[in-house]
Amino acid sequence: MNSHISPLPEAIDGSRWTVKEGAGSCDTVSRILGVPTDDSDGSRFIRNHELGHAKITPRKPAFRLCKQFGLSMVAMQICEDLRIHRYLHSIGVATCGSLSETEAEEIILKTAGSDRMLAAHLVASMHTDDYGRILSAFIRHIEEARVEHLTRMARLVDNRMRQGRGLDRSIGFRNGTVPAARLFDAVFPEAGIPSPQLPLDCLFVPQKGRPAKWGEMLIERLQPERSRPIPAVAHGRAFCDHGAVLAAPHRLPVDGRVFLRRRRQRGGTVLIDASGSMCFGPKDLERITTAAPLATVAIYAGRGGSGRLAIVAARGRMASGSDISALLGRGNVIDGPALRWLAQQPEPRIWISDGQVTGAHDRPSTDLVVNAIRICQQAGIRRASTADHIESLLASHQGASR
Repeated sequence: MNSHISPLPEAIDGSRWTVKEGAGSCDTVSRILGVPTDDSDGSRFIRNHELGHAKITPRKPAFRLCKQFGLSMVAMQICEDLRIHRYLHSIGVATCGSLSETEAEEIILKTAGSDRMLAAHLVASMHTDDYGRILSAFIRHIEEARVEHLTRMARLVDNRMRQGRGLDRSIGFRNGTVPAARLFDAVFPEAGIPSPQLPLDCLFVPQKGRPAKWGEMLIERLQPERSRPIPAVAHGRAFCDHGAVLAAPHRLPVDGRVFLRRRRQRGGTVLIDASGSMCFGPKDLERITTAAPLATVAIYAGRGGSGRLAIVAARGRMASGSDISALLGRGNVIDGPALRWLAQQPEPRIWISDGQVTGAHDRPSTDLVVNAIRICQQAGIRRASTADHIESLLASHQGASR
């Protein structure tokens, strides 16, 4: 006969709690604990898990925490579960998990069509025996390359959690759960928008626990050369041999193109990473202004704790090659501020970059990469690795906007 076991969350904070039978829940605001009360190993794990929430999860409604930190509910919940499991493991509490092999397999089969949900199950079960059961189900039912990608991303989220200070206290939510959840949302966005596929494996740990930050950005506009007119393709009109507007009857004996029609102009905004790794030059800029003659084009680079963003072309007129060359060949430093500038400019918004993102003093940071991805996702910014890809991006944008 099973014994009835009731936990004592009052022993954690001295406050009055309500304990009821349930599958596993912890309302830290109303102080209500819903847990199974039998003496099985799985039920014991659930009670320990929920008591962990009672001890170190912030006493704020989950939806408010999501809104405050810009997180999806799924990412916040699974990363807070990950923090709880790390905490239980660190204090020597058994983390046997609560799933059977059959239950783990059913979960994977049910969510096999969603990388986001599959990754969520992996992250939420890490540092428990459930992780091994879920991973076994992965191997049986998911293709190898997909398993490798999902497990690598789950480990990346766990590594970011590990960098947080005070994970065994309420402050660990801000220092560990929030950046880990932002990373998860960047790699597996809730809306299904593809990420710019920036390298995320840098895992730079700031000295003395200081968070990584972007460099300061100065914006300037270089003087265009008058000798560079707008290319003919940029003009908003064209002559043809059919139409409704008779505009050039003098062309009748020449080519018969006497009618005028308006044609689509290519504009938008192009932001170029001009750091040394890009090897970008004035000829690349000429290709861009030819592909998008009415676009505003800006380049950026930095050194030390600051950088410059310079508008080098607008409406088909470019700055001189010598002025442009003076900005090339430095570090990144200001990728984030430059992308925020791009997010406020006319569409289509194209970012030419090799994907290497750094902050002040050219230091890499996973948090800064995640910030750059979030800016791109929210503003519809698309990345091209070279100027040669501009044409295809412009064409795809025009096709999508029709």
